[in-house]
Amino acid sequence: MPACLGAEVQAYYNRTRHIWSVRQAGIVVDRRPSMVLAECVLHVGESARQRVLRTGDRDVHAWVLGTLADLAMPPDVVRIGYRPTEPGFRRRDTGEVVTAAAAVFFLEDGSCHASL
Repeated sequence: MPACLGAEVQAYYNRTRHIWSVRQAGIVVDRRPSMVLAECVLHVGESARQRVLRTGDRDVHAWVLGTLADLAMPPDVVRIGYRPTEPGFRRRDTGEVVTAAAAVFFLEDGSCHASL
C-alpha cells in the first residue's frame, strides 16, 4: 500500500531502479519519481558507511526521515547530497554537513534540495 500524505517515512534514492524508494517500518511501501518530505532528519549509519568503503558493496545506510507533504519548492532551497566517501549529507555549494531540514524536495533527476 503506498504511503499517504502526512505519513512519517524514510526516503532514499534507489540506484538500481533510478527512482526514490519510500520505507515505513523498514519495508519499502512505495517508489516515486519525485516527492517532498517535511520536518526532516538526515541519517547516515556510520558503521555501515565504513563497511561500504571497506567492501565496495552497496547497501542502504543513508536516508531522509520525514513526513510526506505537498509543498511547492521555494526559490531559496539548497542542493544537498550524499557520498559514501564523505561522512553525512552535505550542501553541494559549501560542503557543510546537514543533519536536519524544514523540507527536502526529491526531484525526478535524482537530486535533492533542502529548505534549511
